[in-house]
Amino acid sequence: MPVVISGCGLVTAVGRSAPASCAAIRAGIARPRRISYFQAMDEEEQEPVPITGYPIRGYTEGFNIGGCWLRLARGAARDLLRVPGLPGREDARFWQKTGLIAVTAQPHGPRFQEEDQGAAEATLREAFLAPLWDMLELPLSPQHLEIISQGHAGTAAAAKRGLEWLTRGGLERVLIVAVDSYLDPLTLQWLASSRRLKTEVAPTGLSPGEAGACLLLETGASATRREARAPVFLTGVATGLEPNAFLSRKPNTGAALAACLLEALEKAQPTGAFGGDVYSDLNGETWRAMEWGSAQVRLAGRVEEPRLRLPCVSVGETGAASGALGVCLAVHELSRGHTRANHALVISSSDGGEVGCLSLQVGAT
Repeated sequence: MPVVISGCGLVTAVGRSAPASCAAIRAGIARPRRISYFQAMDEEEQEPVPITGYPIRGYTEGFNIGGCWLRLARGAARDLLRVPGLPGREDARFWQKTGLIAVTAQPHGPRFQEEDQGAAEATLREAFLAPLWDMLELPLSPQHLEIISQGHAGTAAAAKRGLEWLTRGGLERVLIVAVDSYLDPLTLQWLASSRRLKTEVAPTGLSPGEAGACLLLETGASATRREARAPVFLTGVATGLEPNAFLSRKPNTGAALAACLLEALEKAQPTGAFGGDVYSDLNGETWRAMEWGSAQVRLAGRVEEPRLRLPCVSVGETGAASGALGVCLAVHELSRGHTRANHALVISSSDGGEVGCLSLQVGAT
């Protein structure tokens, strides 16, 4: 069954909508700013050093963690709901055949200093998923609400779950809302203690950012009925788990990421070498670069000299929102002919080991 991505919504440091954000990223626009409320430590000099981040100025100030996530989700969803031809909230029949999947960071573990996974996930559903459902004010069925907390790779996992709903769950479309911010003090302290922040004295590392991204997955039949404009097809989704994840402190050889990419590619391009655009969550950290380099060695003959697209250059590290952000950028550029070919890949790796890959194509059947 053909499935298309018929709508995107974004709020980032370089734009308050998908068209504005994607155009700015494509143009290489960036708005880095000094983070005034946090400093990292220079271990040699034992002195504090400033860090640079990519906040959405005038939008997320005063909001922290869950409140910030809801703010980002609201902006992204509002942007998507403005897509031409999309029915309004009053069309109950349309929205009752729509599921909702939220994508977030893992609520347990060292980042948020919560060890009880069950309690953390229950709190997340109560403090984020339920308010998100209320905030959208759409007549969505409560039996098709889900939250996936896998960080970077969460969008691929959500797309995979969405395809299951579309093929066997009786739904015609799935709304995916992905959010994250690496700019709250708790997250910044976690990153600093793990030596993951890029600073004036540490040239490798990440620059924290934040984003909200929203995707509408829809059956081809539904998109055709409402004459959705120039849809981009979702031609393959794959997920996996890397046992030698970053948090395990073991050497990551890129095996799971390569296998995941091959699986997604096999569904869309069974033969020949792929040399198109790859939208990646590479962010300046050494472990990610090593994982991608190792994966490329394993992909020799199937993936040849792809053009890497790195949204983090413009918006910083956006965590759990990075996968959906990559999809929005790929959809924007595919539909306008800005890519090398009519086929692109979006790859993601979570620091907990989850990996994902989405294959997108225009002109697919």
